[in-house]
Amino acid sequence: MKVKIVRASVAFTLVAALGAIFCGIIYANEVPQPGSRYKIVRPVFLNGVYNSLNNRQVSKETARAYLESIQTYKKAEVAFQCEVPVGTIMTIIGPAPKVWHLPFLANRFFVRLDPDLSRGLDIVLELDRGIEGSLDGLNSEIFSQIKK
Repeated sequence: MKVKIVRASVAFTLVAALGAIFCGIIYANEVPQPGSRYKIVRPVFLNGVYNSLNNRQVSKETARAYLESIQTYKKAEVAFQCEVPVGTIMTIIGPAPKVWHLPFLANRFFVRLDPDLSRGLDIVLELDRGIEGSLDGLNSEIFSQIKK
């Protein structure tokens, strides 16, 4: 009897793990297209993050900026944080590579802000943690699409 329970538990765990990996978490039904422009209608935060703690310089080669819906607390890898004001225009540049090529990780995009707050860094927008939604994959409470 114990062997059957163990086998059933192992089978259930295996099926659950495979389902999570291969089905993935769907963060948004659609994805923003390059050239799409959005007005930021609620404050978001721009966080500059060092690629390595051994080189704490803010440049395209040594750091990257991330646009986030919540403020990140100060950590050793955070180079800077600033609030992106309401009314800032965000333009989707194109897809950014995923750090790990796993199907359940959020889509990532390079974006440009006007006015530019990036301090010369590439800005990455990840469709997760409150950024995702139904407006071209973006949260309509944060972003308003600008029609061409």
